[in-house]
Amino acid sequence: MNEISKKLSEYLLEKELLKGWGSVKEALDQGYNSAFIYDFIVRDAMYRIGEMWEQNQITVAHEHLATGTCELILSKYHLEKLSNSLIDNNLSAPRAMFFCVEGEEHDLGLKMASSLFEEYGWDVYDLGSNLPLDYAEYSLDKWKPEVVCISISIRHHLPKLKETIQKLQQKRPGTTFIVGSRLHGETAFQSCCTADTIIAKDSSFLFQWLEDYQKEARAVDKGVLL
Repeated sequence: MNEISKKLSEYLLEKELLKGWGSVKEALDQGYNSAFIYDFIVRDAMYRIGEMWEQNQITVAHEHLATGTCELILSKYHLEKLSNSLIDNNLSAPRAMFFCVEGEEHDLGLKMASSLFEEYGWDVYDLGSNLPLDYAEYSLDKWKPEVVCISISIRHHLPKLKETIQKLQQKRPGTTFIVGSRLHGETAFQSCCTADTIIAKDSSFLFQWLEDYQKEARAVDKGVLL
């Protein structure tokens, strides 16, 4: 863990919002991109807090307070980045839908992923945590996104993940499905994903995927790809 991330974890636990934002701004001013900030500043800070809770060094109330403070900082960061978006928003922007699988309440990773897509100019529909499958199907029909991003972090929700992917892929074949999870390396998780599901282990993976997508889209615009 780097020093900035460690400081951020302490500020989050103390509800030091301005100091916490200062830690994130410090990394931004040093030239780090969003993927690095999300993975190695924010995520690592929250992982440290989670480990402290597991070791009974803090209470669940402290963990919830830190999470709420972190969400405020992420909102501030998101607005900062949108003011200098990598590409202009327009009516033809690709569309992406985000949600946590039914029963899953942990959505910080989802927030970071959707913010990264929006930074790249995507038309983002973030449906948040614990989305019932019926509403996911309804939203898929309504907004017809090119990409559906699903987040999960708790193992006992894996059967619902498998059901969700299968039903949504059957409903809209050709849609790209990306699943993000801290469980990405586990066989039980991988068995819930179909062969064409993209598994995103972190924000750095999504950053590179978005870079590649953007390059390909520019090539199509120039008539390079058919």
